[in-house]
Amino acid sequence: MESRKILFVITKSNWGGAQAYVFALATQFAAKKYEVVVALGGTGLPGAETGQLAERLTAAGIQVVRLNSMVRDISFTREFRSFQELERIIRIERPDILHLNSSKAGILGALAGRRCKVPRIVFTAHGWPHREPRPFFMRSVIWIASWLTVYLSHAIIAVSACDYRTAPVFFSRKKIHIVRNGIAPFSLHSRSEARAVLAPSLSSDTYWFQMHAELHPNKGIDRALRAFSTILPSYPQTRLVIVGDGQERGTLQDLADTLGISAQVVFAGFVPDARSYLAAADCYLMPSRKEGLPMALLEAGVASLPVIASATGGIPEVISDHENGLLIPPEGDAPLVTAMRALLDTPERARDFGAALHQHVTDSFSETRMVTETEAAYR
Repeated sequence: MESRKILFVITKSNWGGAQAYVFALATQFAAKKYEVVVALGGTGLPGAETGQLAERLTAAGIQVVRLNSMVRDISFTREFRSFQELERIIRIERPDILHLNSSKAGILGALAGRRCKVPRIVFTAHGWPHREPRPFFMRSVIWIASWLTVYLSHAIIAVSACDYRTAPVFFSRKKIHIVRNGIAPFSLHSRSEARAVLAPSLSSDTYWFQMHAELHPNKGIDRALRAFSTILPSYPQTRLVIVGDGQERGTLQDLADTLGISAQVVFAGFVPDARSYLAAADCYLMPSRKEGLPMALLEAGVASLPVIASATGGIPEVISDHENGLLIPPEGDAPLVTAMRALLDTPERARDFGAALHQHVTDSFSETRMVTETEAAYR
């Protein structure tokens, strides 16, 4: 298989978990002497430039093809143009393997791949979109679109057992391969260096709750803000540092103002190679409403951070409650408040959680294992 060609397709190129996944696979398979091309959209809006994924791939010597019509919002006319653009790229590149990522790239790419008779079409589900909190009609439409992606693809990669169980299938579950995300070791800036970059205005003796996330409703950042506002009067030396950008930034900043905590909350915005600054944190928060198996959680594990995370998607496959972290329900603020208080009151226990999570991620979630199992799905 060493001489085969892989075309990866992903809807958006701003950096996030799915983009980190594509980057890892593209660079690793290129190192294994596959011919690799990545087709990607911009950062979500019409006319937007390509993001960090395109920059990193180019720097790594991976060929990048821009999908000019591929954007976040749905429009029949634009989706038709995206389909035509994808079909044209597939006919030019003639891949042996078409590896699709994200829902929109999945359905359009699977249709185009079938029309172009690509030998192997693989779709990775980074958390099925029909699991998101939406009106029933919308979830039904999305379920049907996801089912069509499954039907048209030759293989489906589920990044968690949860995604395997909730996959939209009729008699085609044998197509699905569970390949949990993996991560390679990476270097960390010192605590003082990281804090100086992320929030130089904060006092060095404060306790940081930290989040790295796209500012999207699924990530539960509003929950973190409300919970933080509840504990702040009892723990005035705590701060909340949010690393990332996205569509909800203005709404979330307004919420911090309303709660009266703007002076204790830092919206650090997009930070290149954000994971290298994780040593700034005392505790990592992931109060998400919906996830696949988040790369950011594995990064926190590599950094040996105590984690409070929602029991949704593949998170419970990484975090064992009260063994290497704390799990909370994916809705409601009170459980998050309780968990934050618990780690503040027992710092030794928090350190033990971080060490245990580091060991678990190192042992069970290696990038090498992910690449090997993905290669098996290509056959």
